[in-house]
Amino acid sequence: MQASLTANLGYVNRADRFLDSYQDPLNQQQVRLAFSMPLVDWGRQKSIIKTAQLTRQQVQRNVQQSQATFEQTVLSQAAQLSTLSEQLALAARADTLAQRRYDIARATYQVGRYSLTDLNIALSEKDQAKRAYIVALRAGWIAYYRLRALTLYDFERQQPLIAGK
Repeated sequence: MQASLTANLGYVNRADRFLDSYQDPLNQQQVRLAFSMPLVDWGRQKSIIKTAQLTRQQVQRNVQQSQATFEQTVLSQAAQLSTLSEQLALAARADTLAQRRYDIARATYQVGRYSLTDLNIALSEKDQAKRAYIVALRAGWIAYYRLRALTLYDFERQQPLIAGK
């Protein structure tokens, strides 16, 4: 329910010149007092309250959904980190094997039992394995620091990250 009270006080006078209109305005005073209060609001107040309640419920649902999405993102990032760790180990093993193969191919080429084409293939595979290892290493570090940023936790020191440090 809302009520309003209005009061007006004014001086009125008339003249041909502007400054003359303010001479002796006390003889021309007007006062008006008004009070208004609605008798029926036709359910407007109830609808305002209901709208506010529904808005609050929607905000609460949005917060819960955002929290669930965040938790799912953290779990997904942790699972991805585990997978990337395995991929990094495989890429490191492939890089080591490709390096050994190249070393053997070079030694075999030097004694004349391997062609230059086969040596170049071994070199290309060694370089490709090295690039794959670097890509896997990069992906692993990105995933690790993304998980750190999401959780605000330093996994090496086993403590929360502090802003400004």
